[in-house]
Amino acid sequence: MAWMMFASPVPTADPPPVVSVSDISQEFSFYMDGRFHKQYLKDCGGWDVRNWGSLSKLDLEPFNLLLLTGGNPRIPYDDGAQDNIWDFVQDGGTVLLMADGTSPELPAHALADRFGITLSEQRAVKPLRGVGELAGASITFRTGNVLDFGDQADAWTPLVVDRDGRPVLAAREYGEDGIGDVVIGSRGLFGRKPDASDPINAAWVTPLLQSRAIERERFKRPRHVRAELKRDIGPLTLEYHEGTEQFAEAIYEVYKEVRPHLIEITGCEQSPGMIKSMLILPTGGGGFSSGVKIAIGAWWGNYPEKRYPMVELIAHEAGHSWVLPHAEPLWNEPIATYLGIRVGQRLDMPEADEKLARQIAKARRYDPKLTTIDPQSEAAHRDLIWGKSYFVFEELESKHGPGALAKYFAAKRSLIDRTREDYTMDDCVAVWSRGVGEDLFPWFRSLAFDVDAQRTNLWPADDAE
Repeated sequence: MAWMMFASPVPTADPPPVVSVSDISQEFSFYMDGRFHKQYLKDCGGWDVRNWGSLSKLDLEPFNLLLLTGGNPRIPYDDGAQDNIWDFVQDGGTVLLMADGTSPELPAHALADRFGITLSEQRAVKPLRGVGELAGASITFRTGNVLDFGDQADAWTPLVVDRDGRPVLAAREYGEDGIGDVVIGSRGLFGRKPDASDPINAAWVTPLLQSRAIERERFKRPRHVRAELKRDIGPLTLEYHEGTEQFAEAIYEVYKEVRPHLIEITGCEQSPGMIKSMLILPTGGGGFSSGVKIAIGAWWGNYPEKRYPMVELIAHEAGHSWVLPHAEPLWNEPIATYLGIRVGQRLDMPEADEKLARQIAKARRYDPKLTTIDPQSEAAHRDLIWGKSYFVFEELESKHGPGALAKYFAAKRSLIDRTREDYTMDDCVAVWSRGVGEDLFPWFRSLAFDVDAQRTNLWPADDAE
């Protein structure tokens, strides 16, 4: 079963609690990975969960709100998914589709057509205003397109219109006694930041959705829905669903190619207990790592047409499983990408050298000699942090290699365990020093790093000169 059910039902409320599911199976988005709920639904009672599995197989009975985005042409809203959504609405559920008709291939076109509305490619013109139940509401709008009712104008109710009176957000009732609802609107009306720091229009989005929530007979708290297809291959469980199955095997083959190089570069296997599974994400927007699980965007960097970006991404996400259980204090992300660059170099991919040189050059725009700006400072630009980190790794490899990075990992595994409360930049430099057998604090300070051996108990070592 996809759900873990709890014995106690959701307490009755007026209006009913919003129990939503954010679908990230058609197109993965960090914004839909809990952030929409944080911005708009956290005060509505109920819960929000994520659907990672095939949308056609999702049990929608526990929910009264389904959140959808436009999708990606590589994974359409197939007939099974559309039928499931249609039945959910007929049964009283509410669907919110946030999408713009940016291209004819967008999967949401088929879904919108199913409900009798068209996602137009015509741009909305500011200012926007609320109408009907949203009359007088303050409307924040970034950019996006209008909707086209076609011959269904009598069935749809405009809620937000642009300067020329064209609908940008609209709603329609469905099901017996009109208890089901479809709300379709431009993505530009809703927050977009992965950190959920831009809850635009929350003053009316929240009550709009809350007013459409129905009371199910027996709400039981669901859990997130996992990708339902999996295969145990070697040391990993490969996880995917019907839409991402087409990418899974090829991406796993890249992982098998990358992994031995990571071991050579770091001089060790991943940290104990790490990388147990790899999830294939329906996105070209990257991936993530929990250490135990890595998730890979199926068409990152236009894969499979281009291979280097995928090699770098897999090495990056897997690399996090090498540095844990304590993340790197400054360059946790840069060191992961640097591992990807090194793998690319070992595979004779010219893009790796180009990436390395390009990022160090970007850092020099802010710090020409890389000796004046502390990358730990709040004002340090991202390009400075990343490029200077790469420069440090390259210099250490030149001065203390070959295999300087492997010496560092060996020292970190030996000196740092799970019981340590934190891992600071002072600790990091001490570990580097222990690894290469030389006091590196003066050298790091010459590069403007604020590090001090007195702030760590790892240096000097008992056997240091």
